[in-house]
Amino acid sequence: MENDNLPTFPTQAGREMAEAGVARAREAYERFAEAGEMALNAFEASMAQTFEGWRSVMGSSRETAHQLSDSTVAGARKMREQWDAAGARLYNACEDNAGHAMAAMREIAHRMLVASDTNVRASLDFAEHLAKAADAREMAALHVAFMQAQSRRLTDQMVDLHQTTSRLAREAAARTETP
Repeated sequence: MENDNLPTFPTQAGREMAEAGVARAREAYERFAEAGEMALNAFEASMAQTFEGWRSVMGSSRETAHQLSDSTVAGARKMREQWDAAGARLYNACEDNAGHAMAAMREIAHRMLVASDTNVRASLDFAEHLAKAADAREMAALHVAFMQAQSRRLTDQMVDLHQTTSRLAREAAARTETP
């Protein structure tokens, strides 16, 4: 006796269409991943140019301060030296902190991109296997296996992201405590 409640399965032509659809989705994702990588590289280059501009502004401000203070009396010269030293410390601290912040942001973004890429590729692999399934039991088994693996993957990714952000926060706090 045949059960009419079970879904029908596509013919070979239907499977081929499903496989072709998965292949097109995979190709589109590859182009999307490349574009994302290019955007991240452009962002990093833009931030590097911004920091370089900031350095030149800070340098010109320091030069202007030197010129102004050189025209004052000897007592002001000592004050300028103190101001220069304090300014140099502040500038170095700002540049150092900006560098660390950018490195931390880059590390977190990289980990998130790798996790996203892993998840999308796993979903595409699952869709490919699902398109080749012979019957409902195989589809159900594939689905259960995929959900279990995806659950483990997401848990591992969240733990990794939590550990990474905690480590980066501890490192930043340690830098602020050090004189």
